Amino acid sequence: MDIITLISQLANGFFKAQDDFYAHPDRFSDMEKTVADLSHKAAAQFLSMALSEMDEYLCRGGAPKQDYTIQRHDSRTLITTVGDVTFTHTLFRDRSSGATKYLLDEMMHLPSRERFSTQAEAKVLVEAQVHSYQHAADSLQIGDQKVSRTAVMSKVHGITEELLPEPEIPEAEKKHCDYLYIEADEDHIHSQQEPDYKNGMIGKLIYIFEGKDEVCTGRRELRFPHYLGGLYQGSAANARLWTEVDQYIRNHYDPDSLKQVYISGDGGGWIKSGTDYIGKSVFVADRFHLMKYINRVAACTLDEADITKGRFYKYIYKNKLPAAKKLLTRIQNHCEGSDKAVEECRTFLVNNWDAIQRAFHDKHVIGCSAESHVSHVYSDRLSSRPMGWSVQGSDRMCRLRCFVQNYGKENVIDLVQYRREKAFSEQHQLMTGTDGAYIISESKKSRTQAQKRLAKYFDSLQASLGTPYGTARKTFAIRNHLSDI
Repeated sequence: MDIITLISQLANGFFKAQDDFYAHPDRFSDMEKTVADLSHKAAAQFLSMALSEMDEYLCRGGAPKQDYTIQRHDSRTLITTVGDVTFTHTLFRDRSSGATKYLLDEMMHLPSRERFSTQAEAKVLVEAQVHSYQHAADSLQIGDQKVSRTAVMSKVHGITEELLPEPEIPEAEKKHCDYLYIEADEDHIHSQQEPDYKNGMIGKLIYIFEGKDEVCTGRRELRFPHYLGGLYQGSAANARLWTEVDQYIRNHYDPDSLKQVYISGDGGGWIKSGTDYIGKSVFVADRFHLMKYINRVAACTLDEADITKGRFYKYIYKNKLPAAKKLLTRIQNHCEGSDKAVEECRTFLVNNWDAIQRAFHDKHVIGCSAESHVSHVYSDRLSSRPMGWSVQGSDRMCRLRCFVQNYGKENVIDLVQYRREKAFSEQHQLMTGTDGAYIISESKKSRTQAQKRLAKYFDSLQASLGTPYGTARKTFAIRNHLSDI
């Protein structure tokens, strides 16, 4: 099928849908559905035709015969956002090395076992980070196209641990900021696997920001936040997480201008350890968790709960830890069933007293909203509903949701392209024993001037032939890319 026939069929379908609508004006939804289906079908056919035509050019001389021989013609199907795209790709044999390869796939940087187009994979990831795997699979089912929730799960699991490498920022462009704020908390995620089925897993969330701006009465938003997170199980992984936080700060902020970095959280060991990795940092206790412990103890005093809370806060404001400990002992001795609440409160006060003092007396401390951020970034997808997760699935979902918070849904395609380039480079290295990405960049660099001369020649040739999409241009473009393989 050529492009003229394709457009003719599409136009005839549109006109027929229009005629049916004129006959039944109350059925506009039928015309809308028909037009959408025809558009998707035509788009899929055009993509199939374009890819097959490019492969045909390779066979007819786009791939120089002195370099390659044809082995066989195969069919391949890609899942795309407009439906299944089936095309022909030809297996070639390199005369010099004896290696066989699908040149069309190599030119597209398409890994050999990949079933999704880049746009389709980005779409299912965007859907999967909000909805169930089945819902994400359904979002791609156009016509007879079949996508399973297992395929979506594989895409989530396939996200690289390093989402995207941080670009190097020149010293002159780094931000100058007096105070930075880091807040950290965790989400408790249910596990599918023993022995963690009952205890679950901990998804760690850390975000860095420059301050909080008041949006309206009672509501503030973070200024230039950046989110980092994942499971990071064990002390070594936790050290790696805080090292990544420190690296982000060093890449984006001038360390000499920083006066203090405040790390806020609930007092967990993994959070407090951040002061060992972040320069000029101090830990600040989260007042929400302090209030929670005090309220539990005060509830044991029944009618005197408000008086008890007032005494605790008075001792905190006046920096009187011994008096607070004595009050806890009196409550434990006189209030039945208060042992657990008292011991938890005592442990929190003793272990975090200096951090509590900073929370109440340091004028640069602006409060902690980690609980609400964990609920919004993690819990909304990972733990607010009765579902279980694998270790890799939960870790990658945490990272994906952090990525979306940082860069937006529209940039998930960058994440997909980075993973594919990495996979393609590894595949190329396995086949050739060299780093494919390095070869490509060097060959492009060395051919820059020759490319310019050839481009000018073919532009003038096109003008004389009057065929802006002619064979000469296609052949040149294909051979231009073949030299990169």
